[in-house]
Amino acid sequence: MYHLSWEHRGHNITSLCWDTGALRVFVGDSAGKVSYLRAGSSKLGKGSAFVMFPIQTVTTVDSRVVQLGYQDGRLLVSSLSRCYLCDTEKEKFWRVGNKERDGEYGACFFPQNRGLLVGQPPLLYCARPGSRIWEASFNGEVLSTHQFKQLLACPPLPLITFRNEPNYNPAQRSPQSLAFSKLDQNLLTWTDSAIYIFTPQNGQVLLWTEVKDLANVAVYRGELFCLHGSGRLSHLSLLSAERCVERLLRRESWTLAAAVCCMFQHAVTTSRARKSIPIDRLEHLKSQLSSSTNSELINQLEEVIAKLEPLDSASSSRRSSISSHESFNVLDCGIYRVISRRGSQSDEETNSLINQSTSEEERLKEFVQEEDQVDHGETH
Repeated sequence: MYHLSWEHRGHNITSLCWDTGALRVFVGDSAGKVSYLRAGSSKLGKGSAFVMFPIQTVTTVDSRVVQLGYQDGRLLVSSLSRCYLCDTEKEKFWRVGNKERDGEYGACFFPQNRGLLVGQPPLLYCARPGSRIWEASFNGEVLSTHQFKQLLACPPLPLITFRNEPNYNPAQRSPQSLAFSKLDQNLLTWTDSAIYIFTPQNGQVLLWTEVKDLANVAVYRGELFCLHGSGRLSHLSLLSAERCVERLLRRESWTLAAAVCCMFQHAVTTSRARKSIPIDRLEHLKSQLSSSTNSELINQLEEVIAKLEPLDSASSSRRSSISSHESFNVLDCGIYRVISRRGSQSDEETNSLINQSTSEEERLKEFVQEEDQVDHGETH
């Protein structure tokens, strides 16, 4: 069963956004009108049917809607000139920031649901001209401006694919002044020729990589589904360097695994990488390479193996920093959980250990991706 609505008649639909909790979909169009329609089920005879209820107008903003976002009862509307925040329950509206802009700039919510930030309200990120992004509170107050133009002078990371040899050129690029027309809640954005991921906690570029003919990108956890202008759909997996090597070893892609090891040796040689790729597996990898065709790669891999840190090298130094009046256990993520005995002053030390572990995670900026072709029209 379907419901036909004329609410947006004569205008192009430019953005859609789901409120999964209430089964609503918000709709924005080229005239700036924002509405929503609610979905539900209705029992008809012996079965049930999916139905759409009449559409409801939320607001009309000053210009074409570029992007919509919804989080915890609030709707974020990004138009060609401003960002607006709407409390859908109290029907209150207010602007985010005071400065206007002119062009397609996206905006998104950024949930703070990890680690010490659990329970904190989401943040807002709104794109600005010149590779800038506003960070704002859940009430729309601008807290800071992140400038990524100079940071984007770093070289792009290669796509790791079975079809082509990875090519990484470490030379610096020119600064990039971009308009981010879409922002995903992972603070991922894209243009028609590249994908960018930022870490808002420290205002850094996590990675950027060149991908041709991009029309749209959808993100699910560490998986990216890319729609290209030709109608082709591709699938990228976001992996750390050591996880990528581990996957390539399982598939017995020896040459490609060795190339990734050498390309990202600063990540592969660390002690934390021994959980994924022990020393004996890298020795086995070297034995699988042909000395006649891969002699240079073998020499490079031998240099990497010579630099490998053992699994417990980082652990021993951390154990020594924990005082004798405390015991501890190690969580799966590598954080040391300190169990204080009565009368000890371990709270501050516990926080410093957690913060230290978190900062190490944030510094791991080099990620590689694996691309799989998805047949046109196929869904996963």
